[in-house]
Amino acid sequence: MTTTTVETLVGTAITLADVDTIEARSYEMPSPVAGGLVVKMIRANVCGSDVHILHGNHPLVRPGCVMGHEGIGRVAALGEGVSTDFSGQPLSVGDRVVATYFQACRRCPECNNGHGNICRNAYTGWSTPSDVAPHFFGTFGTYYAVGPNQAVYKVPDEVSSKAASSANCALSQVYYGCLLGEVSYGDKVVIFGAGGLGVCASAVASTLGAEVFVAEMAPSRLDKVKEFGAKHTIDLSQAADGNGRVQMIKDATGGGADVVIDLTGVPSAFSESVRSARAGGIVVEIGNISPNKFTDFDPGLFTRTGVQIRAAIRYPLEVLGKAVQFIADTPHFPWESLVDADYTLDQVAEAVAAAESRQVTRAGIVIGD
Repeated sequence: MTTTTVETLVGTAITLADVDTIEARSYEMPSPVAGGLVVKMIRANVCGSDVHILHGNHPLVRPGCVMGHEGIGRVAALGEGVSTDFSGQPLSVGDRVVATYFQACRRCPECNNGHGNICRNAYTGWSTPSDVAPHFFGTFGTYYAVGPNQAVYKVPDEVSSKAASSANCALSQVYYGCLLGEVSYGDKVVIFGAGGLGVCASAVASTLGAEVFVAEMAPSRLDKVKEFGAKHTIDLSQAADGNGRVQMIKDATGGGADVVIDLTGVPSAFSESVRSARAGGIVVEIGNISPNKFTDFDPGLFTRTGVQIRAAIRYPLEVLGKAVQFIADTPHFPWESLVDADYTLDQVAEAVAAAESRQVTRAGIVIGD
């Protein structure tokens, strides 16, 4: 009598054990749920949000949850009913994919009103503790359990995994920000922040025909944005205070920007962004995502300028597909160089620290092939 042994695959999930403390936890590779899939991770990146999460500043992703939300993987198993990605392309085991890190449940008032990006159940998966099956709710792990309400897109063969690794957060987020800001040909667009999102925003806004200005407090970060379409850089560290920073931007743009996109996550930058826009301009706020942090604001001055403020939290699901295609269509941008430092899965703490200290534009975590 012959006995067949089925190998049990065990993976690692990097979990926020407590505020400022992470640990590696081991779980068996899960089976995909109906309508979902399991991805074997190739690469993940450290986003500014991961820094906030590590310090306990996310309202939903708390201790016990898996870290990470940006990255790319290879399909390890398809759930019942899954044969294509969200654009209709055939999907098979082994294909490289990117997935939205949030879901649009299609069963809440926000989704019903056409705002799936602010679905009230967006983090149902990611905010679930890793000890609950299927365990792998974040991208800082060997596997990633993707649910049926997360959008999945196949990565074109001509796009490398490193180039595509920033698509499902950094690039998609600012792609949506540019759409929301109505960026168009000839606009003067000021981008606050020259990190990974700032680099991606430079690429999108310049491709749309805008004249791009990138403002940053850490001047060492400004060279990279020039490789991604930025025409002007502004070293804000040269100003004495907020008034000086606003004046630098107004001087550079000839009176204020048509569109300002704030990516910094610094509350004072929000009010400075509004003051840096021309009368009737548009401000898109992306970076400030941590509640209960405050800044001085002059509502009367704001009203008199006619400036519009628009919040871009996450993005419509279909934007991820557009972002992946954008990378494929713009090979003249050095997309791989956006991830300018690589770490291993057991070096996540070092990778997050490098991102927080702004030593790197985007810290990458190499996990699989």
